[in-house]
Amino acid sequence: MKKHSRPLLSLVFIYFFYSLPAFANVGAIAGSNIFSISGASGGSTNWKIVSASTVGDAVFSGVVDSVVDSDTISFATSLDESNATVYPFHASGAFNKDVQVPSLTASVSGGAVSSISISYGTDGFESSRTGFTNAPEISISSAGGTLATATSTLTSGQITSITISEGGSDYSSAPEAKVVAGPHLVRITDTSSSYYGRVFLIENNTQTNLDLDFSILAEGETASASTFFAAGTSVEVVPAATLGTIFGISSSELPSNWSTAANLSDDDSSDWVYIWDYSKGGYMAHHFVNGSTLLPDGWYRVGNGRPKNNLVIYPDEAFIVAKRTSGNIELEIEGAISTEDQKLFLPVVGDQMVCNNPYGMDLLLAELIPSTSISSNSGDSNYNKKFRPGSSSSTTNMDTITIYDGEWKKYWYDSSKNGAITEMMQAKARAGTGGNNSITTSDLFIGSGSITNIQSCSDASGSSVVTNYNDGNYSKLSISGTVPGTGFTISISDIQGYMLNDDGNYEVNATTGENVDTNGTGSVVYSNLTGSFEIVGSGSGFVVIEKQRDVNFKSDEGSPSWEIGDLGTGYTSVASWWAIGGGGTGAEGTVTTSGTFSVSSAGSGYTSAPQIIISGGGWTNILDASGCGDQLVSSSDGIIISRGATNGVKSFIEPLNPANN
Repeated sequence: MKKHSRPLLSLVFIYFFYSLPAFANVGAIAGSNIFSISGASGGSTNWKIVSASTVGDAVFSGVVDSVVDSDTISFATSLDESNATVYPFHASGAFNKDVQVPSLTASVSGGAVSSISISYGTDGFESSRTGFTNAPEISISSAGGTLATATSTLTSGQITSITISEGGSDYSSAPEAKVVAGPHLVRITDTSSSYYGRVFLIENNTQTNLDLDFSILAEGETASASTFFAAGTSVEVVPAATLGTIFGISSSELPSNWSTAANLSDDDSSDWVYIWDYSKGGYMAHHFVNGSTLLPDGWYRVGNGRPKNNLVIYPDEAFIVAKRTSGNIELEIEGAISTEDQKLFLPVVGDQMVCNNPYGMDLLLAELIPSTSISSNSGDSNYNKKFRPGSSSSTTNMDTITIYDGEWKKYWYDSSKNGAITEMMQAKARAGTGGNNSITTSDLFIGSGSITNIQSCSDASGSSVVTNYNDGNYSKLSISGTVPGTGFTISISDIQGYMLNDDGNYEVNATTGENVDTNGTGSVVYSNLTGSFEIVGSGSGFVVIEKQRDVNFKSDEGSPSWEIGDLGTGYTSVASWWAIGGGGTGAEGTVTTSGTFSVSSAGSGYTSAPQIIISGGGWTNILDASGCGDQLVSSSDGIIISRGATNGVKSFIEPLNPANN
């Protein structure tokens, strides 16, 4: 067989394989994905790009109580009903990134969990490696009835037995049982944090503290907990994907036809997995070794004697499977969609990054790298931290992205088309009113204005104004600006007025709760008309919402206003839009800087309001110069970001999350 001797896979090497059809897809994080990889022959290698993201739901959600030191954040305890202390984390040392975590197998009898067996792999627990210092938590999935519970027992750091505390009920088959331990990540879920979506590996923990790894940072960031966390920061702890969790920790858990190595340097007979090494700036090859007494079974870097079962694959990373031997394999990877925003790593100039679709669901290229993450403005303080556009397809100092969707396609962003957007334009749509529920210009809207009056009315038309205080199920809002039609969702803010009682026939003193006889003397309060509502009627200078008025409107209090969408900032020319969802397909067009829409393709089937995705309009296929902001990046597409921008530094950008838009 052909000799392979490259444990460090450079990204130049990756580009060499662009023409190979076997260099295929990135995996999703949604549910379970199965990938097939063909066996190699004649000394060749078949390649596939795969991703895993996190591998389960959050095991903890809470807020940071304090920053202890440069590496450590702390969480508060609480008291239960018996006045006993409740700790945020079950056991100290459970999240040690190097701890040996066994596989568990549950057995069921009579609808209840009867026992749980333990496996540390072929060679068992290795006393020379890291063990537990305290008995970790055991998690058992539910079957719809009473949840089964269990506890673990340690002997010299090894889990030696698991006791069933409660067998549960309604288990028709064996549930998933696992040890809540091993490599985990802290993810910042606080939307007010400038680091929202960032993740950090947990090095170790106590019952109240998490020690974190700050080795993977953007340019200029300080490796300190206080940089990213403050008291009150919302976070969650999620399991990290590792070589062991994805492929297994014993030869019996490996995919069928996976070829293992006999020793560390046996690189002719084994299949490899390449994983990015941030410290070395390249992809390092790993294989599974069927070891000996001195070398336990497990994952190792080719030629290196340190076990790598717990090697973490970060949520925005992809890894490369190299099938170097005969026999097809199927690889099943399970993950969990997160509604929390994620960050995408941009490498330093001259480097590339094989990454994944971070949300595990289909999104557009314009969402993967949104317009606010692109900059052609050298005066932008974050210029070197953003994706850099170019002036033509031959520009050398620009960034590019290559996507595999059956074939490799390379894209760049044209700097002449809104290359300095600082706030995204946002538009709202309603169900298509054209033929076959197609989208017309009247089905798209961006606008805002003030609110000058609020009246009660008895129907959606706005013509039947009720003068008897708030005795009507609809509220008619007199507004300035262009009036939107029915079917749009309007956001209303800062509505204040004199508080009304439930019947609306008197104003109320909020302090005493007593009715006030004279209008204009009740307590001034914020109205429950503040919020987002569907417009059920509209006409000249007004809209109607189905919500009962609760105040006598006070127009001179605050700044009562309305808006639908946002014009954004930094747009200098027409932008592109696409309609996604709503039951339809195919609608797209352009929108001016003032929010005037044109429709180039009306699509069809939009029976409910679609989501409108807006891009600066500069995404271009490098081969045929066609516009492509609507290029679909599916959960199984390979993605390579090439950083050619002069002075481009390591940074993180935030793709738009389809689940939240």
